[in-house]
Amino acid sequence: MRKQDVSSQQQTFSLWQLTSLITSTLIGVGVLTLPRTTTSVLLEAGWMSPVFGSVFAFLSIWMIATLSKRFPGMTFIEYSPIVWGTKKNPKMGKWLSLPWIIGYLSFLYSTTAIVARVFGEVVVTSVLLETPLEVIIISMFLLAFILCLHEVEVVARVNELLFPLILFPILFIALASFQKAEWNNILPLFRVSGSSLLEGTYEAIYSFSGYEIMLIYFAYAHENNSKARSGFYGIGIAMVVYTLIVVAGIVVFGYEELQRVTWPTLELVKTTQVPGLILERLESAFLAVWVTAVFTTVANAYYAVMYGLRQLFNKGIVFQRVISAIMFIPLYFIALWPQNIVDIFRVSSYLGMISIILNLGVPTLYLIVIFMRGFGQKEKERNADG
Repeated sequence: MRKQDVSSQQQTFSLWQLTSLITSTLIGVGVLTLPRTTTSVLLEAGWMSPVFGSVFAFLSIWMIATLSKRFPGMTFIEYSPIVWGTKKNPKMGKWLSLPWIIGYLSFLYSTTAIVARVFGEVVVTSVLLETPLEVIIISMFLLAFILCLHEVEVVARVNELLFPLILFPILFIALASFQKAEWNNILPLFRVSGSSLLEGTYEAIYSFSGYEIMLIYFAYAHENNSKARSGFYGIGIAMVVYTLIVVAGIVVFGYEELQRVTWPTLELVKTTQVPGLILERLESAFLAVWVTAVFTTVANAYYAVMYGLRQLFNKGIVFQRVISAIMFIPLYFIALWPQNIVDIFRVSSYLGMISIILNLGVPTLYLIVIFMRGFGQKEKERNADG
C-alpha cells in the first residue's frame, strides 16, 4: 500500500464528496417503504419518525467522525488494533479488535444483500414482470463488482456525479405529489404518546442505516474538521427527503390506506401528475432515479466491505479485485435466502436492531476506551489511491 505524499491533496475527499457519499448511501430502498412503516405506529404523526430518528443518526455520525479525527488518515480496520492493543503486545490488539471488525464487515455485507433483494422484488413486480429475480440481483452485484475494480477515489467521483441525479428528481416528485394533498389527513398533529414515538422512531432508524461506511471513507477526508460537517449535511438532507415523502404519503392517502400497500411511495408517484403532462407515467422516471439511488447504496457498502478485507489482510488492489469476485457468490445466496416479502421485512427489522448496536454502541465503546487510554495522533491526510 503506497504511503501518501502530504503535498498531494487532489486524491482526498472534499466536503462535497463526503456529503454526496453519505446522502447517496442513505437514500435507497427505505424511500419506498418508509410511509407505511412509520404510520403503522404513529398513524397521522408518522412524519415525526424520520425527524426523531435522525437524532440518533446525528449522534452516531458525530461519534464516528470524532473517532476518525483521533486517528486521521486511518480507517476503522487500521485503528482498531491500536485501540485494543499496547506497544509491548501489538498482537493482542489485533486479536481483540478482530470480533469488532468482523462484526462490522458482516453487517455491511448482509445489509448489501438484503438491499439488493428488495430492489429486485420492486423491479420484478413493478417494471420487468417477466424478468427472473435472479437476473436483476446479479445485474446489481455486477455493477458493484465493477466499482471494486478501482481505487477508492473512484467511489467518491461516482457518488459526486450521481448525487444531483438522485436528490433533485426525488425532491421534485415529493413536492409535486402535494397537488392532491388532503391536509386534514395529517391532523391532529400531536396525538402520539411517548412510547409510540420511541417505537416509531425505531422504524426510521434502519432507513438511516448506511452512514457506518464512513468508518472506512472518513480516512480520506481532505480536511480533518470536515468529517462531522459532511455527516451532518448528509444525514440532514436524507432527513428532509424522508420527511417530505412521509408527509406526502399521509396527506395524499391517509395513514389507513398506507397500511394496505407494499410500496406506498411508488403508489404515490403513480397518482402524481407533472404540470403540462410532460411525463404521462411519472413512475417510470422515478424508478430510473431510484435504481441509481439503490446502486450507490449497494456499491458503496460492498466496496467498503471489500476494502476493509483488503486492509485486514494488508493487501493491494489485486487482492481487492479477486476477493470482490469471490465474495460475489455467497452474497447472491444471502440475497435469495428470504423466501418471500414477509421474510425480507422480518430480516430487515433484525438488521435494524443490529444497526442500532453497531452505530451507537461500537463508537461509544471505542471512545470510552480511547478516553481512558488517552489515544490520538497528530493530524495527517490520507491518499485515496490506496
